[in-house]
Amino acid sequence: MAGDTSVREEKITGRGLTSHTLLAGDRSKPAILLLHGAGPGAHAGSNWLHLMPDLAENFFVIAPDLIGFGQSVIPDPWPDNVMAWIGTRVEQCFGLLEALGIEKAHVVGNSMGGALTLQMMSEEPDRIDRVVLMGSIGAPGPRTPELIRLLSFYSDPRPSRYRQLMHSFAHDADKFEGMEEIVSNRYKIATDPEIMKTAVKMIDSMKQGMEGLNMPPSMLCKMPHKVLIFHGRQDRIVPLDTSLYLIEHLKHAELYVLDRSGHWSQLERWDVMRPMMEIHFGARTF
Repeated sequence: MAGDTSVREEKITGRGLTSHTLLAGDRSKPAILLLHGAGPGAHAGSNWLHLMPDLAENFFVIAPDLIGFGQSVIPDPWPDNVMAWIGTRVEQCFGLLEALGIEKAHVVGNSMGGALTLQMMSEEPDRIDRVVLMGSIGAPGPRTPELIRLLSFYSDPRPSRYRQLMHSFAHDADKFEGMEEIVSNRYKIATDPEIMKTAVKMIDSMKQGMEGLNMPPSMLCKMPHKVLIFHGRQDRIVPLDTSLYLIEHLKHAELYVLDRSGHWSQLERWDVMRPMMEIHFGARTF
């Protein structure tokens, strides 16, 4: 029988950076680090809370608010460009693993968290075991109209516009269970005055320099990790071409395109993703 799979919160400091972190599962089990995306109002709970108890049946699950989001502490001075933000998060994540006494972890990266995962793989490859990428950025290509609207949200942060933005994340927002609750909860976070002080500058940095996150083929081909890639067939935020680029250049990778899924595959198609991830991470066999 599974042990305690409930989710708990801790503030954990490593490499001088303090992370508000969700934890679930037994620390003696293999560790999975979950890295969320960068939409306004995003944080660890909005991406991962619903699936952490499932993963905690077989793993020690770690989901930090990446610096610039949620309740993690922002260093002083703030990062002043998109690469500095990613570099700070690289140090945050490795510092978090060190503080927890974890030498090597599986990593799941969603959207911006995918680009962060790729950067971590390139910098300290021996610290990372197997990888899952979900609708990841980190590949060259044009920005979709929905991504452009996401990056411009704080130019006009009205509730109706935020609802439109969140609806664009889903395959079929009208049939998405709990959509209005997600919109309401995330809008409160996205427009909290204290959070907006950071979010406006951080998202502005993405508008100016997001292409700097693209990982060149010469780096991707050297990564030894086994990578499982998920991409929603109806993803309007990050186009499927990004994952096709990654599958072309990564050495050991598989790509699964999920029908009836937008940018929120972990919310819309968890029924498919869970068993495939557990196989990939060694918790079950076919």
